[in-house]
Amino acid sequence: MTNYSVSTSAWGQVAHMAELATGSGLPSQLTPLVTPTPVDEPDPRQSLQHVLAAEPSPKPQHSPQTSTPTSSRARNLKNNMIWIQEGANDRKDDDTSVVNDSYSRAADVNPSHTMTVAHTRRNANGTIGSVYSGNKIRHLKKDDGIPLWRKDIQFAFLRAVFDDDTRVFTKASDATQGHTFAEIYVDAMARSSKTSKILKEKLLSDRAAALSMAMICLLVNVGRMNTTLNFFPEMRAQLRTYHSIPSLQAHQDPNSYKQLQDAPRLKSILKGASEDVNQPTTIDRVKRLPIPRTNPVNLIFVLSQYAPKISETHFFPPRDFFDLVMRGTLSSRSRAKAFLWLIWFYLESDFSAEQAENNPFGRGQAANPGDSPFKVPPFEHLTEEQANAENVDTQSEMDYGEMKRQERKRILEEDETVGPPMKKAKKSK
Repeated sequence: MTNYSVSTSAWGQVAHMAELATGSGLPSQLTPLVTPTPVDEPDPRQSLQHVLAAEPSPKPQHSPQTSTPTSSRARNLKNNMIWIQEGANDRKDDDTSVVNDSYSRAADVNPSHTMTVAHTRRNANGTIGSVYSGNKIRHLKKDDGIPLWRKDIQFAFLRAVFDDDTRVFTKASDATQGHTFAEIYVDAMARSSKTSKILKEKLLSDRAAALSMAMICLLVNVGRMNTTLNFFPEMRAQLRTYHSIPSLQAHQDPNSYKQLQDAPRLKSILKGASEDVNQPTTIDRVKRLPIPRTNPVNLIFVLSQYAPKISETHFFPPRDFFDLVMRGTLSSRSRAKAFLWLIWFYLESDFSAEQAENNPFGRGQAANPGDSPFKVPPFEHLTEEQANAENVDTQSEMDYGEMKRQERKRILEEDETVGPPMKKAKKSK
């Protein structure tokens, strides 16, 4: 028991209040020093209403008899009530995250990605800010050694995006006009501070290698690939998995296939492209800037971060932004056109209804007659058989994938037998 030094008169007050506390059903080991103020509203942390409800709902009434010690203590602290605790400390409150709960509920509704729930919070300066949580696409995951086939990465969609030859984009680095999307995207990658001099030269001189790397970068850019993926069989990091990408690696020079880089390095390059200079970080800031507003790498980061807002503005339910890189039953060509439509709209247009309708990648659609045509062009729907036919791996790609799987298996078996290779010791000066 903890001892406290208190005057005789104070002991009298404490004893009197302890007597009252015992009569009111309060814990005997707690002695109140300040009379509590009646509480009418519950602790907001105990409810998901501020996250899930579209409009304010009536506050639930809690019966005093059913209040738990944890909730009682939280309400008492909220009303500046001070307690002297003479017994052992209770365990700390376990504040379950309402955001995590909203993730799981949303994932049950649409397993392709976690939907985003918008709610508000009060900032330190007293202002109310909007918070988006859960705006994440489902990561691409497979067992170690299993190849990422064309269907996994949606190769036909990526090819349609980077093969499009419509020259309507402005390069952010020098403000020159008349470029394709592939040109401005590769330029942003090449000019990143995280891109080595050798890799930069390779990106600007070898179009095939540059496009292969750009395709994987786009998947990292939107969050489809996370940084646990590696594309080299010799990789031995415990928290990463190896996967070959036959559609991009099988036809390359065997001596240069490492130009593809791994996912962590690609993410670093993309972050450099969006952080080297001051770039807009919200949709509103992008819209306020003159052309060239930003580079495509940063824009895609922003679109992904504000995916709920983008989906609401530019897609008809139940379609959304992440369907562009995930939904195989929408034709690759129509998804690529919708993706490029969005990129042009935010990089090059004046955001007027006229330019949305005359977008070079298709006419925008109106949600209702008389509305502005701010929805992306219509999608072409496919059956499962038609969707599978868009991404068929060639025999040489399947052979390459199996060869790399066996190579990876052999490397891991050797490590189990003799251990990983020793690192060379640094020479002492």
